[in-house]
Amino acid sequence: MKRVKWVLQLLGLMIAGILAVNWGQSVTAQAAVSGNGIYQVPVKIIKEASKTTSSANQFFGDQAVVRVSGNHYTVLLTSNGEQYMKSMKVSGQMVTLVKKVDSQAIYQFNLTKQTTPLATFFQLTTPMGAMNEKARLTLGWSAAKKVTDSTATTDLLIQASTLAQAAITTSSSSSATSSSSTTTSPAVTTEESTSTATSSAKTTTGTTAQTKYWKYQVLKSDRMTLSDANQYYTGIARVTPTDGGYRVTLMVSYAKSLKLGSEAVVPKSIDGQTMTDSQVTYSQIGKNYTMVYGFHIDRTSDLTRSLIPGKIHVTVPVMHISETFPIRFQFAASGAKTQQQAAAVAALPKKRATQQTADTAATPTAHTDSTTPKKQLPATGERDSSATVYGVVGLLTGILLIWGGKRHV
Repeated sequence: MKRVKWVLQLLGLMIAGILAVNWGQSVTAQAAVSGNGIYQVPVKIIKEASKTTSSANQFFGDQAVVRVSGNHYTVLLTSNGEQYMKSMKVSGQMVTLVKKVDSQAIYQFNLTKQTTPLATFFQLTTPMGAMNEKARLTLGWSAAKKVTDSTATTDLLIQASTLAQAAITTSSSSSATSSSSTTTSPAVTTEESTSTATSSAKTTTGTTAQTKYWKYQVLKSDRMTLSDANQYYTGIARVTPTDGGYRVTLMVSYAKSLKLGSEAVVPKSIDGQTMTDSQVTYSQIGKNYTMVYGFHIDRTSDLTRSLIPGKIHVTVPVMHISETFPIRFQFAASGAKTQQQAAAVAALPKKRATQQTADTAATPTAHTDSTTPKKQLPATGERDSSATVYGVVGLLTGILLIWGGKRHV
């Protein structure tokens, strides 16, 4: 009995100690934001079911501006992803756009207490279509720093605008540094493919060039018709000025439900440039697998001078298919400042049949059986489980069609 009593007493002391520590941490967090005024509070967006960083985090600044007035907290976030954002909710509250500073947007939501994390929901518009994302927004109340005792709305907006301007300056400096220190085409990153901040660099003529977006489509290797691969490319390329030319970034996206794995499409070459593993980035966005890669051009007119040949390797494990297929890229006549403007291009210019033959004359094409069924690849969007088998079968048939235009290396 004495031993049991002793164990219970020890357990009680341990519980009391844990409660004391938690209470002390709670007091510390509250003390960091303990009076009226405007504060800078660290902010981070993490995944819905874990503490790892969400892919949405890259579109927001790492500091929020918070006005404290009694039990009312006005939270302002800066973001470079306004053109992707159809709507955003934090703790069930619709976030509102209050101001724009060049490529940065300032969003607002309100709280009645210092709490974290906060359930967050995004409705996004991307080159691959509409997407819904769930995440959690964390606020580092314990690390908050007071900026001013003022609670005026004007001062609140000034502080948020200052953070937004700093983000623009940092982005421009990073772009300039990267352009001046890189002599070869750098490895493409996912952030490079999706960032909406406008980057700029000095061209060899001394004038300032800006990032633009170009609509394109993927054609078969031997005819002026869309390749089955076209629905897997997002159709909007990001053309970024670099030292001595431009970097053209492309993205491929397909649903995880197709059961193809994360590297079903591997670029082998484009415009005569061989793709290496370091130049290709694989990632996941929502229910889709994505692949990003790019190539170098000397001038933007190179995009429209002729069709751009490329090769992709397609793998379908369930069907034991692993083949390389030739394709061609056809770009719009000109670029646009935003992805929305580029996507609004009604139609791409048509090429003459003789020009297409010249592009692919060096590579013979294989012949397909005329009895091959003319089915299409499955849509790239997420399907329900009942459609998965049909998606894989459709994909196989589509690849057989691509095989009809294959060029042997």
